[in-house]
Amino acid sequence: MINVEQATEEKSIPIIENILMDAFIWLDGIGKPLWSKEQISWARLSRDFTPSDFYIAFMDGASVGCMALIDYDQNFWPDVKKGQSLFIHKLAVKRVAAGQGVSSALIDFAKNECIKRRIPALRLDTHALIPKLRAVYERNGFTLVEERVLFGKYHTAFYIWEIENKMTLNS
Repeated sequence: MINVEQATEEKSIPIIENILMDAFIWLDGIGKPLWSKEQISWARLSRDFTPSDFYIAFMDGASVGCMALIDYDQNFWPDVKKGQSLFIHKLAVKRVAAGQGVSSALIDFAKNECIKRRIPALRLDTHALIPKLRAVYERNGFTLVEERVLFGKYHTAFYIWEIENKMTLNS
């Protein structure tokens, strides 16, 4: 069973960094890096996130995945107003838990947060040139809305998942 819990304060930082580093090492090793080591250090992450922006997935008491879930993203989605969407960033799963549904559990948690908070959409951006990664999001109901190259070098695919029955948000 996979449990997802909100990160708490400073003690969660090494757990988050460890999960992201595990994913970094594997992706870099297969020649498909998503982030640099600097981008996943808390020194850099703390410019955009607080520990409580992160959610950690646990299996049998061990931390195996994480994601940041925020309600505003001026960097990648500047046209989306606060309250219109939640945004997933830095979703990562340790190799020991790969293929065991951790990413889907994290995504489902984020979808449920949208429903709970009455927010109609969930968005994310990902590396456009990694088909297996894109397939994870597409299998989880995300629709591609745009592809573009950011900062002249990052091939990025932008995805959205929308709550189909908007009536549930208004009741």
